[in-house]
Amino acid sequence: MRGRQVGGGRRRAKGSLRPEEQKFLEVTIQNGTDSNKKQALQRLCLLARRGLKSSSPDQMKAVVLYALGSSDRKVRRWSFNALALIGDHRDVPVMETYWRQSFNDSEVFEAGLSALAQILDKPTLLQVLSANGVALSPRVIMAVAQHHGAFEEELAGLRLDLRNANAGELRSATLLIGLQRAPSTLFSDRHPVSSVIGDLNTHEDGIIAQYSFWATAEHPDLDLSSVSVPPSVFSQLKPNVQAWAYRVLTKDKDTAEKHNELIVEGSESDHASVREGVAMGLRDIFFDSLDTIIIDWSLSEDDIVIREKLWEHMAANAQHSAGYREEAERAYRHSSTNSALRARLEAACKEKGLSLTFKKIALQTGDPDLFTQISGGNVTNNQTFNGSVQTGALSNAGPGNTGNINIGQQQQAVSAVEAELKALLSDLQRQPASSEKEKVLAAVEDAVKAPTKSKVGKVVDWLKSAKEGMTSIADITEKAGSFYTKIAPALDHLPDLL
Repeated sequence: MRGRQVGGGRRRAKGSLRPEEQKFLEVTIQNGTDSNKKQALQRLCLLARRGLKSSSPDQMKAVVLYALGSSDRKVRRWSFNALALIGDHRDVPVMETYWRQSFNDSEVFEAGLSALAQILDKPTLLQVLSANGVALSPRVIMAVAQHHGAFEEELAGLRLDLRNANAGELRSATLLIGLQRAPSTLFSDRHPVSSVIGDLNTHEDGIIAQYSFWATAEHPDLDLSSVSVPPSVFSQLKPNVQAWAYRVLTKDKDTAEKHNELIVEGSESDHASVREGVAMGLRDIFFDSLDTIIIDWSLSEDDIVIREKLWEHMAANAQHSAGYREEAERAYRHSSTNSALRARLEAACKEKGLSLTFKKIALQTGDPDLFTQISGGNVTNNQTFNGSVQTGALSNAGPGNTGNINIGQQQQAVSAVEAELKALLSDLQRQPASSEKEKVLAAVEDAVKAPTKSKVGKVVDWLKSAKEGMTSIADITEKAGSFYTKIAPALDHLPDLL
């Protein structure tokens, strides 16, 4: 049929988010680094699409609405994506404010438009579009149809020629496919999208290629057979594309086990984003001998963000491996009270015995509830939404020392971080002039004057991107990795205020 969606509709689960999962998501979206916020929002979207509901929806929405004011465009985009699934009419004024501010950023703009389309009825939405001078172009139609059935007729009439469609249209098309909203005839009356999506795996636009793998990983009826690139050459793809290509390999247990050697190859990549993609894909997968691979990997991994995801995998699969149970318990025991790692491990843990062990450790160390400690028991949002909201960048990096951090430990951490920041400042000052350099210099100088979690956290966020080569500053990539490795683990020990 002309308007039939790939797979015939979404598969939904029933029930509510586990309290541990909800707490972890709320804490991370509210106080995490930009990277962790984005990933928490992505997970919230995944769980919401599976039909799992929040036990306290207003509290969850409060942190997501606040995240719309993030300085990070990916956080803003995924906040809109989440609100498309959990928002309602009460949220529209705030959403419209940030949507209008995103007119110059097409991806955030379309995400906001898609979220509004999910909440507003068609006549009201058309009035909003008209009032803002937005025409029903193919991209706008695909955006409003991502979560809403009122534009089925307009969507069914679209035909995108792979050879002539522009990059924006193809990005929107891949999003539709991953969300199970694409009509089977989107590209051709004769060839369903499930047989065409693989043609985008090697598109010259790296984002389109990445989205094509993302759509394959997300859609329940697409799998490795939908991919046009042989798994043996995944390591030759661009790093951002590789990260999602490996997520296709880890989509289910059988595929992961069959391509065990390639997963090991991905875990040894020089690119942290690729290793992180592999770690995230493996979260809920286990097969014989995987524990040996993961434990060895965790011991040699120098990126704390990736190690946390490996520990999360261990906690989620502790019932299958005594080694996993031991490593997850050790990570929990040595994690700082002020980090989100304990919340992450609690959310992932499915084994009752290990869950009880976590609770005993928390009681033995006298730790207060993490969520209460960070947010005061309730997520409050007193922000006036008539301008840009600036959010702090607190670290989720762990582990730290067991129990509360004493003043001596805090002073040592401040001194060590100050020394590294001054060295970074010296390196940056030798770099050629650029607008990025000036912004980073200002952030580092600010952090040197007052090395708090939020100020140093902003520098760490930039270092994480820079070590992946995502910077215009010459000759800083390798040094950025070294600075990141030294500074990030100390974040948990820094004071909130000086």
